[in-house]
Order: sequence, then C-alpha cells, then structure tokens
Amino acid sequence: MPSYSQDFRDIVINKYEEGMTEFELSKFFNIDKRTVISWIKLYKRTGDYSSKQGVGCGRVASFTDKTLIEQYLIDHPDASALDIKEALAPDIPRSTFYDCLNRLGFSFKKRFQNISKEKNMKGWSI
Repeated sequence: MPSYSQDFRDIVINKYEEGMTEFELSKFFNIDKRTVISWIKLYKRTGDYSSKQGVGCGRVASFTDKTLIEQYLIDHPDASALDIKEALAPDIPRSTFYDCLNRLGFSFKKRFQNISKEKNMKGWSI
C-alpha cells in the first residue's frame, strides 16, 4: 500500500494543532486511528512527520576490470582465485568475486602432463 502524501500529512497535523482529537481526525479523513497517532507521536518527538525513506540493502559490489586480472595472472601464473581476490579486491565478498571471474570468462584448469612431476602445472584459462 502506498504511503500517504506529504501534503495530506501536513493537513492532518495542522488540524490536530487546531484542536481536533485523534479519533475525530481518523473519522474526518477516513484513515486509521493508529496512523494518526503514529504521525502525531513522531511529530511530538522529532518535529517532523514525513514518511521514512527505505534503507534497502544497497548494490552488491562487483569487479569488472579484466585487464587488471590478466596482468596479475601474467605476473603470478600459479595464483589461486583467493589470492587474486585478496590482491585486487579485498572488500568484495568471495562468492561475488568468483561470480565476477566466471562472468569475465576466467576458469581455473588443472593441466597435468604424464611426462614428469616437474611439468605438472595448474593454471588459468581465459
């Protein structure tokens, strides 16, 4: 249900200051008595009776700098995803950073060769 307009709230509070009771206001304007009481209580406590703005959860951080990741992988070819995250974006949650890596086209591949143990490698494919 949408909130009441600020103009309507102004009218109700002005009528209250003129001497109407909460019950009379609720009947006159056809709104619930609890609504009128909460507006008046808020007005007495803070001096303002406007509607509260929603806080929300905000936007989830993301990482989109593909060239920075590529340069880091050139310098550190054996880096894990956690190492990359800690070096480039420590403030972003781990799962979000992993999703960003997948979205940018990075995937971690294990490349094993049967020739010798020194040649066993793991690395990133783009």
